[in-house]
Amino acid sequence: MLAMPMHCIYNCEGMFQWDRGNLRKIKAHKIEQEEAEQALLNGPILVYSQEVESEPRFVYYGETDAGRLLAVIITERGDNIRVVTSYDLDAGQRRDYIKRRTQGE
Repeated sequence: MLAMPMHCIYNCEGMFQWDRGNLRKIKAHKIEQEEAEQALLNGPILVYSQEVESEPRFVYYGETDAGRLLAVIITERGDNIRVVTSYDLDAGQRRDYIKRRTQGE
């Protein structure tokens, strides 16, 4: 993994970019487009960043309006936010999310 400075690229003014490819990936995890977007709009926590094929990817933990805890992996393409995939947090990730929230993140 290439060392990159970790910073938050997500901003509420970007448009989400969806196509058959990323919709198929989240559907495989039984996640709806609206849920992935909600998790990013509800004050997500940036967990880490990495580079995949020379493209920065950012992993966020977030919560839907219904309280579902998700990991959402994104990249930026111009002014657009592309969700690469999303999945439910596992038990360890849930503990990490809850701990970070109680510490004020």
